[in-house]
Amino acid sequence: MDAIVAYGDAEAIRRRVREHLGAGADHVCLQVLTADPARLPEAQWCELASALVAPAPRRSSR
Repeated sequence: MDAIVAYGDAEAIRRRVREHLGAGADHVCLQVLTADPARLPEAQWCELASALVAPAPRRSSR
């Protein structure tokens, strides 16, 4: 289970997502689980988005 499930703080999730992508995944699905399943995890989504956003790759000027 630990090989496919990421858990912890935003930095731990970012590392695991990068590991999956580095191993060849072309996409990674995230589902945020909280203590209150009746409420949307908006704050957690924002925190993950900030941790996962990577700068756009630079284009070479050939």
